[in-house]
Amino acid sequence: MPKKKSIPQPNENEGKRLSKIEPVDYDSKPPIFSLERLMPGYYCFSNLEQKDKAAFAESIFKRRNIPWKEIKNLPRHGLGIEKISKSSIKTALPKNITEDFNYFLAFRFSGKKPMVGYRIHEIFYVLWFDHDFTLYEH
Repeated sequence: MPKKKSIPQPNENEGKRLSKIEPVDYDSKPPIFSLERLMPGYYCFSNLEQKDKAAFAESIFKRRNIPWKEIKNLPRHGLGIEKISKSSIKTALPKNITEDFNYFLAFRFSGKKPMVGYRIHEIFYVLWFDHDFTLYEH
């Protein structure tokens, strides 16, 4: 009959090198702007005038060190954000926007012209550039 093998007990000092994973406070981080999910068509970056493209670059540069928690308290027509109801958008929504999704966010990028998208963690995904104020009811 084979001998029974005992299962070794873990040494209580093993695994002490691993630190506890603390939840990340994404509101304490500045936004990262992504054009990865930009919708093609009329409100696309490619339809902006050159001055608006330059203003977009300047607008994200100005926000590069401002954490989300501060952006939430800044004026919506300044460096802050504005919530835009999903139902007020007048163009096709991306396929990944589900029924339980309620609002988009808008940042001003050129004067009062908004770029509209949504946030996941610290990333702001730009979907549309409302260069002529027709994307939603203003």
